[in-house]
Amino acid sequence: MKSPKSTQSIYAISPYVGGDVTPTGFVRRVVLASNENPYGPSEAVKQVVRDYTNIIHCYPSGAANNLRQAIAKSHDIDSDWLVTGNGSEDILHMLARTFAGPGDEVLIPQHGFGVYKIATLAVGATPIIVPRVNFKLTVDAIMARVTERTKIFYLDHPGNPIAHYLTNSEIDELLERMPNNVLVVFDSAYAEYMENADYHPGTKWVQKYPNVVMARSFSKAYGMANLRLGWLYAQPAIVDPIQRIRPPFNTTGISQAAGIAALNDQSWIRQCVALNQEILVKFIVNMEELKIPILSFSSNFVMAKFEDATKVYRYLGEKGLVVRPMGAYDLPNYLRITIGKAEEMNELVNVLKSCPIR
Repeated sequence: MKSPKSTQSIYAISPYVGGDVTPTGFVRRVVLASNENPYGPSEAVKQVVRDYTNIIHCYPSGAANNLRQAIAKSHDIDSDWLVTGNGSEDILHMLARTFAGPGDEVLIPQHGFGVYKIATLAVGATPIIVPRVNFKLTVDAIMARVTERTKIFYLDHPGNPIAHYLTNSEIDELLERMPNNVLVVFDSAYAEYMENADYHPGTKWVQKYPNVVMARSFSKAYGMANLRLGWLYAQPAIVDPIQRIRPPFNTTGISQAAGIAALNDQSWIRQCVALNQEILVKFIVNMEELKIPILSFSSNFVMAKFEDATKVYRYLGEKGLVVRPMGAYDLPNYLRITIGKAEEMNELVNVLKSCPIR
């Protein structure tokens, strides 16, 4: 008996594996695998969640009007240019569904976030990998892959797991050279952690170029990963078709209320970012003293290289420290390590000192 068949390109997808997976034999005690904010959300967000009990039976605002207005106020942008989503992954998928399909090509940075490829294959488009040189993207490498079939370029800004970013001048060059029928998506999920003078999250380019989109997230610095909330900023001609295919209630009322509370407590974000930077600097020094090579581009995580990353991963896990192996990103010798609290990073360093196979 024949059964229904999915779109053929879907069979090329390897399901995304999150950092919550705990292999057999591991003790899940200190989790440094998912680039979460170890301090969680602000107290204002926690209070909103505690109080949100009397209207759970009601549908949320489908358009998330109050949240969009709060985002617009916080970032000094137009709320009509915003679309909210169930995390920024939802945004990335909606963009693929809206602007790409069979026969189209989507540019993806080498070692780029796994959802880019999944979203591309899910709509029957072809992923085209843009190679990195010394883990860095270049404008020339990007433009060399652009063809008449190119519909989207997912630009990790900065990336995950490679936290490199294109500088302001490099992006200016890229957008001047990019055909205006190619959608350039700034995935700026880690923007809050970026304090570099030559970095901009993307709003100014959205306002200048009609083919530029910026995607943001509440999952990282805002500490709201479990509430699943993200947003997109683009010109109205891009927003309109996305709103037509957006699931009508893709963000919950509790996540919308929590997002508003989070935006209104920027002092908490500044505090978390400052702590991250302080602990990151110290951790880099410790790793250098252990002679463990790292990629320490700006963000809330590092990539550490080992002679046998799989064995180190298991050794750490058996000691209660869960990090992220990078085999799925074609980086089998690397582990991605989230910057946690000071005591967590100190414990990790001490365990690495005793690791016989680093």
